[in-house]
Amino acid sequence: MMTDEVRTENTHQPAHGQTKRRAKKGRPSPAIRFWRGAHRVWGRLFCGVANAWRRLRKGSLPDYVVITLRGDLQERDPERPWFFDLLPGYRPPQTIESLQRAFDRIADDPDVRGVLLLFKDASISLAQAQSLAALFERFRRWSLERNGRRQAQRIVAFVEQGTTAVLMAASAADQLILAPLSDWSVLGLRAAPLFLRRTLAQLGVEMEVVRVAPWKTAADPFIFDGLTEEARTQYEWLLDSLYSDLVEQIARGRKLAPEQVRALIDRAPLTAQEALEAGLVDALAYEDELPTLLGDKTKPARLKAYRRVHALLYCRVRPPAEGVIGVITLNGSILPGESRSFPIPLPIFGEETIGSATAQQIIRAARQNKALDAVIVCVDSPGGSALASDLIWRELTLLDAEKPVIVYMGDVAASGGYYISAPGRKIVAQRATLTGSIGVIFAKVNLKDAFAKIGARRDEVKRGAHADIYSDVTRWQGELMERIEQMLNHIYAQFKARVVEGRKLDPERIESLAGGRVWTGAQALTHGLIDAVGDFQRAVEIAAAEAGLADARRVALIPVTAPRRWLPPAPLEAAQRLAGGRRSPQLTEMSALMLDRELQSLLERGAFWLIEPDLPKFY
Repeated sequence: MMTDEVRTENTHQPAHGQTKRRAKKGRPSPAIRFWRGAHRVWGRLFCGVANAWRRLRKGSLPDYVVITLRGDLQERDPERPWFFDLLPGYRPPQTIESLQRAFDRIADDPDVRGVLLLFKDASISLAQAQSLAALFERFRRWSLERNGRRQAQRIVAFVEQGTTAVLMAASAADQLILAPLSDWSVLGLRAAPLFLRRTLAQLGVEMEVVRVAPWKTAADPFIFDGLTEEARTQYEWLLDSLYSDLVEQIARGRKLAPEQVRALIDRAPLTAQEALEAGLVDALAYEDELPTLLGDKTKPARLKAYRRVHALLYCRVRPPAEGVIGVITLNGSILPGESRSFPIPLPIFGEETIGSATAQQIIRAARQNKALDAVIVCVDSPGGSALASDLIWRELTLLDAEKPVIVYMGDVAASGGYYISAPGRKIVAQRATLTGSIGVIFAKVNLKDAFAKIGARRDEVKRGAHADIYSDVTRWQGELMERIEQMLNHIYAQFKARVVEGRKLDPERIESLAGGRVWTGAQALTHGLIDAVGDFQRAVEIAAAEAGLADARRVALIPVTAPRRWLPPAPLEAAQRLAGGRRSPQLTEMSALMLDRELQSLLERGAFWLIEPDLPKFY
């Protein structure tokens, strides 16, 4: 089954301070009761006026509300100035969060027959396809509960050009329509990393790499000519898991046997007509034919875009929130300093980075916000700097000592991405999320031969035996190599200790899960590396339960962003009191690491990496 699953072992008992906070959640104060009452009055007044206007304009209501998906789909709404929404022509990025809001509004209206999703060159991942399928199921449930319907509002998917993930998501709709000249191109899954060792050698470039285990494959393309046995085995188990999920979701949505779907994938690409005959789609049509197809020749269905009709949809009074959950978004490679975005993706690091300094400020802001009952941290990161990851880990550990921290993983939360997830009281991921990669790697380039090819050379003067350890003409050997390996093993031991402490795992068991091994979310659940599989709403439900809130549907979600003024760290003693005297694990060992000037220098130079930048991506 691909429904939400919960791992019952590995439960995290609330700290003493959190128990006291829950105990105080008794009868609301008079001020809170006043504002809740005011909320109800204002809500009824607003909805009364809106619904009166709706009755006057009822003839303008559509049969199907149209939502167009094109380009990249993000998980959460990005932070942007409020006035952006007022700029002519500005359209905010499409997110699963905004889709949930739209589906929520549409489900309120008893006169709307359903939603029409137009997939136009949309780019989504397998994990996002699973989140969309969960949203579709939730929409059907809302529709039945709110309007007393015998049959839920329909979800119709129209696909002009569909990738594997798009067709996987569209298969979960009630009706799937394909453009006549399109094709059903679910070809399966393939991983084929490009190896460059010989190319670099011809240029005189050599990569020097030290890693904890053969499963840590981040630098393999630069030091090998092909897949190692360990790397191939890892790709095999990843693709086995992802392919099984792909087949199962299509089979369940199209009401076909998994064996049939596997056979059809092996025949793909299929023409639209072949897909129709195989039961993979329900109809073939052009976009202009959709009104007739969804209605009839005498009375075509009325189709209108959501942005044009959302104000006309039936307005229901929402009960006031009984709790507040903060949402922190950490996307991109992890690096020291401030977070950055780049117009053109950088090699290895991508188009955005999580700066440890920025993340520290955001997390401290969440700690200081007494209104937050819990915090959900959305992590989508292949990792990065070991030092930056540890600094973020520390802040999240302190935050969890005061209020529940629930981690929700996006497409990838591997290596450093998993490191910063380890403090989470509970971790939620999709089945297709790629995570784990508990390991360390150190790599640098040696250009000595490349310089020789062009008649260049470095002529150095140094003081200190290891002053040239990062030099681009120094080869690691003897004492230098021993020192690098010692550092690498120390950081690797810290990484494993963080995971053992955070996940309550047997120290002996961690060896079979670490070593740089990457897992899908489904596999990570089995191994105890996460607690549940599901979408962001599943994380909300768990956060509400951990915070002692009775109804996850009556919580307010607010984004936590970096404060305008710098926030100093709260004293450790205060955090210990709030946590009932719980001491941060391995504090002495990591403090010793940071106080060692030589080790600190190496880490600050970005020498050691918890990163897995070349994991397979499927769309």
